[in-house]
Amino acid sequence: MTQQVFSSADKTHLDRLISNGSRSGSKAGIAGLGPAAMTSQWEEDGWRQQRTPGSYECWNFDVLDSMGNGASVSFFDGLYFHPRYLREESRFYRSGAHPNIKNVRDQALASFYPAVAISLFQGGRRIAHAVNVYPPGSLRGEQGSPEIAIGPNRITLRQDGTFGVQMRAYPTDQSMFGPKARLDQMMFAELTFRPKLPGVQHSQPLRPNLEDGARHTWVVAAPICEVSGRIQQVNLHDDTLALDLPVEAMGFHDHILGGSGICRKIKRIIRGHAVGDQWAIAWNHSVGEKCDGQTDSICLFETDAPPLIIPHPQVASVQRNTTHFLVPYPAQLIMHGSDLRGNAIELLVNHHDVLESGPGLVRSTCSVQLTTRGVKRFIGMGLMETNSTRCVGLPIISDWAAASIIPIEADDPLWRL
Repeated sequence: MTQQVFSSADKTHLDRLISNGSRSGSKAGIAGLGPAAMTSQWEEDGWRQQRTPGSYECWNFDVLDSMGNGASVSFFDGLYFHPRYLREESRFYRSGAHPNIKNVRDQALASFYPAVAISLFQGGRRIAHAVNVYPPGSLRGEQGSPEIAIGPNRITLRQDGTFGVQMRAYPTDQSMFGPKARLDQMMFAELTFRPKLPGVQHSQPLRPNLEDGARHTWVVAAPICEVSGRIQQVNLHDDTLALDLPVEAMGFHDHILGGSGICRKIKRIIRGHAVGDQWAIAWNHSVGEKCDGQTDSICLFETDAPPLIIPHPQVASVQRNTTHFLVPYPAQLIMHGSDLRGNAIELLVNHHDVLESGPGLVRSTCSVQLTTRGVKRFIGMGLMETNSTRCVGLPIISDWAAASIIPIEADDPLWRL
């Protein structure tokens, strides 16, 4: 892909926009909590620095209001749906090599694919989208700390206990002819996530572990957040705003990581959440021949009660739809189990609309109803995500996926802050 050449006027304008964004009230990038508080409250949300072929780590920040307006922002150490990464992972494991050998190709490691992604939603549909992958080794951070930086993009844990999420990205337009990189535009996100609960709330296996010891973890870090900020999309050449969306809603932050491919030897992973002012519901479900619900769960978080975790619920996926990228997702999901006292717990999730679909991923809005002890009900709108990388390697889908990812060079103006 040919990199956009910026004139001196473009560079001056870009510098001014970034400088103005840094003064807009967000404190992203300022040193946050001290080491002791960081370790005691957020260590499970910290960077693990995965070092095995096909491994990944991803921090997700979602915000969506009742009108379908919001955003999903992700930071990747190992972009797990990158076609090249999937090919390298498959090549390594086909060879029968052991993950600890010293001559693993760099292209098979997570550090080769640091990336950021942002999707912006309005009225229940995606109106802007970006996936930017940075040069190998661009992720900066410390193990055990949730504060990371990928190029100019940052997650900062501040002294007041809030997360600052700062992102700059070139968007991609989607059409029937394929993705088109818009290097003449830039998306700016400055968001503040204010958790209503202290520290990481829950951690468990994301999906079944593999025979070779590769582990996969789902960290529900901050399930109930008040979110504020602004997302803009700017035309760099004529100094105009293509989009200006203030954000003020409830949000959710989780963190997933694994020691090999996210969907290696399984079909797909479905997880989702619904957030109210004082509660949040989260769930996950793995689909595959050897899953058997062993890592499925229903989670209820309330501001005035301990977390309620229902492991191994029985799952009935009623009906199933498939996107044009061949990613199946449930039209309805019913999960039921019982708490430690034997009280029945039932979760009913009904799909509403597809927010976005791409190679390996589909996000949709859904209605959520959780019934506990047969009488207490939590009802709201939520966000459901299905990951399936099984078809990303197919020729047409692989080409589409590759064209949707914009590589960022080390001398790109996007880096300058």
